[in-house]
Amino acid sequence: MSGSDRRGTLPAWPVHRRRALVRRSLLSLLLLAPVTLALALYFPSLRFSFLLDDSYDLLLARETRYQDLLLRPLPGFSYYRPLTFVVYKLVHDLAGGQDPWPYHALAVLLHATNVLLLGWLVQRLVGRGASALAAALFASFPFAYQAVQIVCSLPHLLVTSCLLGALLAWLRAGGETTRRWSWRGLALLLALAAPGFHETGALAGLLSLASMLASEGTRRAWRALTPWLACALVGNGAYVAVWFWGFAKPGPRAVTWSDRLENAVFWLEAAAYPVTRQLTVFFDAEWLTRHAWSAVTVSALLALGAGLFVHGLGGQARSAAVVLALGFLLFSPAAYFLPFAGYVEDSPRLLYPAGPAIAAFWGSLPADAWRWPRGRSIAVALSSLLVALALLQGVSFVARRTELAERASAAQGAVVAAARVAPGWPLVVVNGPAWLALHWYEYPIGHFGMNAQPSYHGYDALLQVRLGWRVPVRSLAVEPATHQRDWTFGPHGQPGTLAEVAAARLAGWRIVFLVAGERGFSPTASATSAR
Repeated sequence: MSGSDRRGTLPAWPVHRRRALVRRSLLSLLLLAPVTLALALYFPSLRFSFLLDDSYDLLLARETRYQDLLLRPLPGFSYYRPLTFVVYKLVHDLAGGQDPWPYHALAVLLHATNVLLLGWLVQRLVGRGASALAAALFASFPFAYQAVQIVCSLPHLLVTSCLLGALLAWLRAGGETTRRWSWRGLALLLALAAPGFHETGALAGLLSLASMLASEGTRRAWRALTPWLACALVGNGAYVAVWFWGFAKPGPRAVTWSDRLENAVFWLEAAAYPVTRQLTVFFDAEWLTRHAWSAVTVSALLALGAGLFVHGLGGQARSAAVVLALGFLLFSPAAYFLPFAGYVEDSPRLLYPAGPAIAAFWGSLPADAWRWPRGRSIAVALSSLLVALALLQGVSFVARRTELAERASAAQGAVVAAARVAPGWPLVVVNGPAWLALHWYEYPIGHFGMNAQPSYHGYDALLQVRLGWRVPVRSLAVEPATHQRDWTFGPHGQPGTLAEVAAARLAGWRIVFLVAGERGFSPTASATSAR
């Protein structure tokens, strides 16, 4: 009988292993879907030009030695991000650096990596289903578009990679593993490196400590991690000391409490973005313009309170509150120190490090709703609908900004092409775009357009970073802001006239006259003959 029993049980083992393998493969594919979404959503940015402050930042990094990048802030900067500028210089030295696509490829890969890291983190703390939803929400997080599509926003991506990687490594180090020393070392290394990419990284030790104490699975092992966490806290504190007292910084306007309050409300809009997005759908635009701040504050607080209530039904209210608090902690340097609210409203990229916490809060909502014994179906349906709506609207939001960035890049491409045709000739760029924006905004607070070539940077920096040439370039705006069917652009440069353009042509300047169309910017035939 014993031999018969053994023969009867042997065939079951391969079946069990096959089922386990299939289950693991399906779960892995479930987590890879958000990564694929992130890559597909931002793949078009590989065609983008250098936008916003890209040319200025990259030129400084290229012209500075590595040791100088590490030892002091670059001239004109009020922050100390040595590792970020080292990355800029490395990309230039390894990939040539004059074409924008290697920088954009790095940004897209970093965003996809952050999506994957968030998925692993939520999977470890909440579950696989919640991890896929949270990762998908972060892949399409609307406020992330500026961070991924503009090269000079790489520090936000890099510091977020360090923070998520450090949290995962601390969790592995606190769990049952035979390689806990390796995980501790990796966690400490990432926590110490984070401030070198962006000053938000100075919160790495504090963030890790709070996460360890809040996690049920690692709370029992936190004492063993205390020396390592203490080293991270000391290292992050040393960075803050060097940043504040080791280097001279420009003195901006004093930050008022009104500024900080408005910055906090901007964070509330992003934290409750599945609900605050609907304000522009259900309310009159004129009324919403007059009451934007109060409407956002009330709706966001109600939405976050309802979300905490649903999390509480699943016994996760405290964890969800901690996630929200950590999300605000990662935005607090911008909210507290930046000199005026307008800068924050113009810079949604500042919300990128807080994006994983916001996505985890909403992405785990349906999973917690399942644990409600009464009214489960209603709670799951409503929370799933809200998550699906946020996902679809996020994808649409990023796609519209991608179109704006393509138009901005087309304008810059026309300027670079004109310079290539006539090397060394001085240029006059007429009606180049400084910024582009849609005729409507999906959120009541903030400016969610696309910066092309800011007015405080000339096209000469663009040509120098793209072609390596120092060419005199003037920029004239002979027409006011031009309205297309769905979007508007503001012209770059000093106000001018066609007579000034003609005089510049007679003086030997090459004219690049840009005209906006639905598909972007292109030089006109009349401008070609004028040359």
